[in-house]
Amino acid sequence: MSEAGREARTDEIVRAEAIAWLTRLRSPDGAEDHETFQDWYAADPRHADIYDDVLGTWDSTALAARTPAGEMPRRLDSKPDTRPRFRMAVAAVAALVLVVLSGVGLQRFGAFGPGRTDPAEVASRIGEIRTVTLADGTRVTLDTNSALAIAYTAGERRLTLEHGRARFDVAHDPARPFVVTAGGGTIIAHGTIFDVDLQQHRVTVSLLRGSVEVRNEAAGQVGTARTGRLLKPGQRLELEQRVPTGSPVALRASETRWPSGMLSFEDAPLAEVVRAANRYNSVQIVLADPAVGALRFTGTFAARDAQGLARMLSATFYLDLSHDDHGNLILAPRR
Repeated sequence: MSEAGREARTDEIVRAEAIAWLTRLRSPDGAEDHETFQDWYAADPRHADIYDDVLGTWDSTALAARTPAGEMPRRLDSKPDTRPRFRMAVAAVAALVLVVLSGVGLQRFGAFGPGRTDPAEVASRIGEIRTVTLADGTRVTLDTNSALAIAYTAGERRLTLEHGRARFDVAHDPARPFVVTAGGGTIIAHGTIFDVDLQQHRVTVSLLRGSVEVRNEAAGQVGTARTGRLLKPGQRLELEQRVPTGSPVALRASETRWPSGMLSFEDAPLAEVVRAANRYNSVQIVLADPAVGALRFTGTFAARDAQGLARMLSATFYLDLSHDDHGNLILAPRR
């Protein structure tokens, strides 16, 4: 698209398109449109940014629960309606746009009152990205196959990421510190949005907004000083057990988009890309040769579309694609 064309399409127009896409993708037959959605998502950085913003607001809007997409979680156990829903969804968009643009959500209307009791633990299944709102108004988004233990008291809000990844949009409460522990790391938030990713013995903290203090307990960093590192928005810090903490590095925009269900990579080893995709799927992609894993990949794809990713990688890198006896996808150098 030309620069003039991009300027003519205002953010409001792109936001309306993003809402329509989200509604469509959450409808019963939304999987049919994933490939077209990927093209739209990757066509312009504004598409990705605005779609991710809409996604973050969606579950907290009052009208979302009244659209076909908003009602989907309550219909999982019922027989799906196979009638076309796209026109119904688009009809709801006009009303929903006003709510999303103004940022009016359920919390503003007092739907999450102080009498609400938080669960002791929340978890997500393989391939599921789940958002919950806690009693204090904090929003937590769990990535695929993740688990979070919750222990709120009168003097502290403490959560433990047991495995996986989570995004925390922290409600301000100066009387009760917000603390997340993961592996050997402790993160103390100050009214902020940040991600914590726990994979094996490595913890990665990514700050999107606000301020967090990161302590590496397992590395003996805290000791008697009880001090940590303060992150600035747009920074990422990795912690490893028994390893001194390094310096924060710049956070790439592509690393923040996982709540959309899309994974983005910039010049990443193919082994890393495949490892990330395999977290979302029971069907695994297997690289038959270490040399294949060393290839560099830049692009965006739907996390749950293992077949589509394998076909794309096969075509891009001229690899043979086959299946093993368990249905897994094998990528090997072309003979």
